Parts: sequence; structure tokens; C-alpha cells
Amino acid sequence: MTSSKEERHQAILDLISARQVHTQQELAEALGTTQATVSRDIQELGLVRTPAGYRSGNGVFREHVLAVDVVGFLAVIKTPPGAAHLVARAVDEARLDGVVGTLAGDDTVFAVLQDGGAAELRRALHV
Repeated sequence: MTSSKEERHQAILDLISARQVHTQQELAEALGTTQATVSRDIQELGLVRTPAGYRSGNGVFREHVLAVDVVGFLAVIKTPPGAAHLVARAVDEARLDGVVGTLAGDDTVFAVLQDGGAAELRRALHV
């Protein structure tokens, strides 16, 4: 059983990078902890559940964000077909300062921004 939260978080990140993990129960069993603890850890780490298993938001951004254009209080994020919902969820779960929320289509995400939100979003998306 992993003793500290930091060690447990690192163990989760190591596990999801080494193999596909599809459920909280899989993580709980691998770590020897409860599903409730894993659920909190997933939220704190900003993990996103994809068809390939849990991924970090940064991994989702690197793989799926093709372009970002900011116009006023809106950001238009382009993704490959079928990936917009993954990116939108990762942005929402990242709880970025200045990003009010997202709306996803098939290959486009609209993010509603407050003052300063564009810079925070660009930093998170690495663009």
C-alpha cells in the first residue's frame, strides 16, 4: 500500500503510462487502496478517461490539439475527428483560471474565457 498522497499520485501516473487502465477498481486493486481514494486522486490529477484508458490531461492535449485560435472571449480548439469531447473534458477537469467552460462538437471545442483565460488556456495546451 502506498503511504503518502504524493507517492500514490506518482504511482497512478506511472501505472497509466505503463499500461491501459480502464476502471477505478483496477487502479484501487493495483495500489491496494479504496475506490473512493482513487476517485479523489483521479480528480486531483486531472485524469481523463478515454477509450484507451485513463490519461493525463496533458497527454490528451499533446495528442489531440491541432490548433487554437482566440477571438475575444472565445477560444476555438481544433482536434482530429471524434476527439473534441476528450479535449473539452480535459480542459474542464483542469479547472483553468479564466476558462468558464467548454462546448464540444466532433472536431472542434469552443471554450468560453474570462479576462486572462486565453493565456492560461494556451499554457495548459502547450500552444
